[in-house]
Amino acid sequence: MYTQFFGFKERPFKLVPDPDYLFLGKTHEEALAHLRYAVGQGEGFVEIIGEIGTGKTMLCRTFLEGLGPDVESAYIFNPRMDALDLLKAVNDEFGISAAHDSIKALVDELNTFLIEKKAAGRSVVLVIDEAQNLSRDVLEQIRLLSNLETTKDKLLQIVLAGQPELGVMLDSYDLRQLGQRISLSCRLSPLTYAETKAYIAHRVGVAALKPMTVFSRAATGRIYKFSGGIPRLINMACDRSLVTAFARNRLKVSGGMAKSAIRELSCRSEIHKKRSIKKAPGLIAASVAMVVVLAGAFLYFNPDPGGVTQNVSSELTLASEETKAASTLSLPETAGQSPPAQEQAARDDSAQLNPGIEDDAPAVVFQDFLMEKAGLLSRRAAFERILKQWEITGGLLADVSEPMDDLAFFSMAAGRQGLTATPVNQDFHQMIRLNLPAVLTFHHPSVEAPLYLTAVRALPAAMVFSAGEEGPEVEVPYDQMVKYWSGDAVVFWKNFYHYRGTIPVDAPGDSVITLKLHLRDMGFSHIEISGTYDPATRWAVQAIQARHGIPVDGVVGPLTKIVLYNEKSSLPIPHLWDQINIPDKLPAFEMLENDVDQTLSHPALRPE
Repeated sequence: MYTQFFGFKERPFKLVPDPDYLFLGKTHEEALAHLRYAVGQGEGFVEIIGEIGTGKTMLCRTFLEGLGPDVESAYIFNPRMDALDLLKAVNDEFGISAAHDSIKALVDELNTFLIEKKAAGRSVVLVIDEAQNLSRDVLEQIRLLSNLETTKDKLLQIVLAGQPELGVMLDSYDLRQLGQRISLSCRLSPLTYAETKAYIAHRVGVAALKPMTVFSRAATGRIYKFSGGIPRLINMACDRSLVTAFARNRLKVSGGMAKSAIRELSCRSEIHKKRSIKKAPGLIAASVAMVVVLAGAFLYFNPDPGGVTQNVSSELTLASEETKAASTLSLPETAGQSPPAQEQAARDDSAQLNPGIEDDAPAVVFQDFLMEKAGLLSRRAAFERILKQWEITGGLLADVSEPMDDLAFFSMAAGRQGLTATPVNQDFHQMIRLNLPAVLTFHHPSVEAPLYLTAVRALPAAMVFSAGEEGPEVEVPYDQMVKYWSGDAVVFWKNFYHYRGTIPVDAPGDSVITLKLHLRDMGFSHIEISGTYDPATRWAVQAIQARHGIPVDGVVGPLTKIVLYNEKSSLPIPHLWDQINIPDKLPAFEMLENDVDQTLSHPALRPE
């Protein structure tokens, strides 16, 4: 429809896995290399895991097409079958007899074939795509195929490609024998923003037989945010965007065109949701009727026990007021106080940051807030707000959704977006001095699951948290906050100058040179530029460490890198405090001034 208009030989974003359009992201490139290594080394089982649409089928077909003439291969792409049918399909793919109705006879035929190929110096590879659809009985039969071997080599190499459910099955106790035989495991991740941009340009170039810029930067950003870097969703959004541009007689896709196309795609899921709701109108009506009947019966036998009517009315009024409120929720709010009285209460809270405050009203409100958000304050939502603070578009990647501990989750999620996650556990004082957005973990007394809030702003008497990317902001006094804080916190920062390793422990010389240039730019002009970490450099680092209240050891690790970057006002860093107005004396975060003064007393440490 639009191919001639744009000068394409064919549609560049078709959903078929065409190897001509192969684009290798970092994880795809690694997986393909691992597959080729497995064939060369005669590995038994290889596992490829990836979410829907991440390119598993494309990868498998590219791998098979790249095999040399000395490799026999079979590809099973529809494994919803029992063990007998699977063996018949395998034998049929290898071109050997599949007419038997006995598993033993089929395996014997396959074994004879494998021995003949081994004697001829040829390898045999079986690739099973969509392997998450295999039953446990069929997986067990596949394990038995791996027993076809000589005393030195496996006769058959098996590649299982599937969605994350496959990994869960292979890790289960029932299939532990098969799981233990997986010698190589590859995980496909969605594309990063840079890879998405290159992916779109690559497919356009292949279809146009020349480089072309068809998608604007704004359009690419919107497509990446919609797709999360998943190739199939990228193809859908790009194809629909090209249709929209063609309809408007435009040779370039703008951000608005991409937005319009994505809105059409997104409407499908909304329509499905509405249809699902319409399927059970009787059930909904019956539920409402039941609630009304029960409420009426309750009020009939209990006209107004304990002021129930009044309490319900108050709750409805409160809900109405909350609906009209601004997105920022200020805690605490003292009922019945006039505005001047509330301002005085806020000043009183600001004046005291110690845990000795006797007024427990803020704690009750914050506790209710945590209870209300139970199960909703996820680490995904918290990290998405971190991205918003850093003005990074694109959202969280699909491969970070699998179960893992918090630090592993945040480290992987941050790494995919060019950030670094550093834990600052049990040390809120240090976290506040690092002056960066952070994710804190909270525990409500009656909720088993942890709750995650993103610290977005610091005030003299309270921390402002965000409940998700678009959620309300909540202001919590420090002394009340620590009652529910688990002690776990992760700060997120960007390594702007690409410091490698820990200086001087294991860092290369170029990182030392970069550090010295950084220090000279900060005013330490006496430092000589070389790859040697000399005493003058160490003293300068110690001065900066002391200035920011982190351990003064002269070693440039994550915390020191953070404060070095914080010293550069020109860097686009989101801060909790106004960078130049971090309070020097807060009862909760007071630095050891004697140690600082002693460290800074050395003449060489004073910037010129």
